[in-house]
Amino acid sequence: GGMKHAVSNILLSSVSTQCGSGIIDCPIRVYFTIDTSETIALQEPPPGSLVESIREFTKIFAERLADEEYRGHIQITWSIGGLHFSQKQVVFSQLTTRENFIRNLASIRYLGKGTYIDCALKNMTHQMTQHYTETKAVLFAVVITDGYVTGNPCSGIKVMAEKARDQGIQIFSVAASKEIDEFGMREIANSPYELFRDDYIAVEIVDGKPRLSTKTIDRIVKAMVRDRGPQGPKGERGRQVPRIYV
Repeated sequence: GGMKHAVSNILLSSVSTQCGSGIIDCPIRVYFTIDTSETIALQEPPPGSLVESIREFTKIFAERLADEEYRGHIQITWSIGGLHFSQKQVVFSQLTTRENFIRNLASIRYLGKGTYIDCALKNMTHQMTQHYTETKAVLFAVVITDGYVTGNPCSGIKVMAEKARDQGIQIFSVAASKEIDEFGMREIANSPYELFRDDYIAVEIVDGKPRLSTKTIDRIVKAMVRDRGPQGPKGERGRQVPRIYV
């Protein structure tokens, strides 16, 4: 009884610190950063078909992000945005409602040319943080790419991924399909890799046909909504609780 109650209080206090405005309201921002460069466009015939599959994967993913009450205490509200990129970036959706985001997805066409993942991460970080100084939202990015780059004009993936993390963005790294540079995929992802990389894939080719990996979507959504709040050492969290009553 009592112990269990104390533990749930500790969890709730971590949720409320993470989500800003008390226990109830938990805004989550998700930003899709999608590689539509030449290596992606040419992976599956006809050229660009993989991009269409990734667009469909992203749509199914977004559909899963419904506003909901979670565990009876926490109201999760999602805002979703995205850009796609090769050497340049095209913001196809500002952070908005699920319905608007899905409508905006339709405009993605493959860009071709080379791949600057570092610049894409830089722009992503800007888009996710520029207009939003006030609200204490939880920030997630889903980067869908093959990890191959043709250049690093924005200081390289590692530096830009660090800058994103400094802004509180937690990045999931999802392979577009089977042809990937795993080193690049890991440089993008937050650690632990078991959570933020973990062989996530958007499109598997089964018997020559693209199959969207809904398993990847399920696993990432689950990771996003599990006990909201930083995973700090539990003992310290417990010691913080009495301060509420001071």
